[in-house]
Amino acid sequence: MALSHRCVRWIVAAVLLAAATPARAESRTYVRSWFSQAMASDDSDCPGGVNPPWADQRLKILADLGYTPQQVETMLSAEVSGRDRATINQIVRMRGRKDGQPVNPYSFPDSVTDPKLRAASGRYAYGFNLDGKGAASPNGFEDPETHEKGVNNELARALGCMREFRGTLATYPLYWDWTWGQLKGTEPAWLITVSGDDLARDGPVTVTIERALEHLRANTDGSARRDATYRIDPDPRSRNVFEGVQKSGVITAAAPAMRMLQDPLVAMEFRLSRARVRLKTMDDGTLDIMVGGYQPWGDIYYSFAAGGAGNESCSTGDMAGIYYLLRKLADAEPDATGRNAAISATYYMQALPAFSVAPGRPGVAR
Repeated sequence: MALSHRCVRWIVAAVLLAAATPARAESRTYVRSWFSQAMASDDSDCPGGVNPPWADQRLKILADLGYTPQQVETMLSAEVSGRDRATINQIVRMRGRKDGQPVNPYSFPDSVTDPKLRAASGRYAYGFNLDGKGAASPNGFEDPETHEKGVNNELARALGCMREFRGTLATYPLYWDWTWGQLKGTEPAWLITVSGDDLARDGPVTVTIERALEHLRANTDGSARRDATYRIDPDPRSRNVFEGVQKSGVITAAAPAMRMLQDPLVAMEFRLSRARVRLKTMDDGTLDIMVGGYQPWGDIYYSFAAGGAGNESCSTGDMAGIYYLLRKLADAEPDATGRNAAISATYYMQALPAFSVAPGRPGVAR
């Protein structure tokens, strides 16, 4: 009996999915329920103090542009009284100089003199020894959980003394708390699937990180919903397979690169080279996940700068200062000029148990 076109499509989809997924006897799927930069801020990591709040930094910018203390005081007084709320903001948002003319500092950050903001210098940062040099890795941190030495996480160093980015795994950085509130409703959910011969035992495993067709499903209070079902996005641009090993409940895995289509609020694409993941199953069945690698710092800067003055005043602080910190601390992938185009970074994710199905095959879950 001839098969219908619909049946043929299902069979082809099943064959393609099976060919793309390593054969494993057991798999568990999770959905990302939190995403942020992995930070381990403490009282000792900024010995010179954290960078000034934006309200103070913009007054310093006026002084750096040549305005006298009296002029700054007059403008500030007019702003506070409500007589003139625009002058300071207009000067600051056009503080770049090219050929002697004011320009937008967000599009032309190198038109601004480096404000020399402080970078973090603490002992601890989450992540991985990406350069393979171990404890001898230049500027290497120690991971506060694994105590691995030589951890490469220069993004944590670059942003570690910016007030908006300071925090811990338990006390979320303000910037990332706000960002996740936007991301979870604007970009499709991320699925994490762990596959192995027997996930109750140590041994080889495969970790697949990919996008769903649906957005994150939420409870009535806005929190992520447990045990929801998602369809896997077949777009290969957001499918990443890590090969690794499970030992004592912790999975470590690696891949040459990771790529996920993302929201421009954080980056057009989430791209990492020399990607690593570390997953830990918690007592309640959820996952704690660290994902790291070398990230193009231009992607990071774009996500900040695209918001312009609004981002600078409300979310990130001095944009040009961040640009110079990222450029100075970038530690991989030199471009044609010899300048490093990527910076080591680590992100923290949490994930809830979920189900996933191949597109077009309702009821076939994994």
